[in-house]
Amino acid sequence: MSKKDVLDRTDIEDIVARFYADMLKDPIVGFIFTDVAKIDLDHHLPVIVNFWMDIVFGGRQLGGRHYDGNPLRKHLELHQKLPLRPGHFTRWLYLFERAVNEHHVGDNAEKMKRRAEMVAKSISAAIVQGRRSDMQLVLPRD
Repeated sequence: MSKKDVLDRTDIEDIVARFYADMLKDPIVGFIFTDVAKIDLDHHLPVIVNFWMDIVFGGRQLGGRHYDGNPLRKHLELHQKLPLRPGHFTRWLYLFERAVNEHHVGDNAEKMKRRAEMVAKSISAAIVQGRRSDMQLVLPRD
């Protein structure tokens, strides 16, 4: 199969569907989505496709922007249920990049991978920073 760039919603739907199919059965992160977040794929997949449509095409298709969620807030809520670690984000990113690379190459494919890396790093950093801000330092009194 020859690879092509990410050209439309169908390409993004394919990437997202293959990514979630692999991720949900992944031994490292799958349980987070199935057992902890209890993800409803019928609801979640179109939301995630809209997110990537806005990232890749900037609202140029289908009459403007469609995603209005807050990924950071969702992941911070999830972190309250199960402590998320940098390794979880590393695995998520690996699976996402693999889903993109399997059928796609080009500017939009690279844009998706760069943004996925930014999302993984920023959410992971926010979680680490949140843990730091909750720490209480107790200094001995002289």
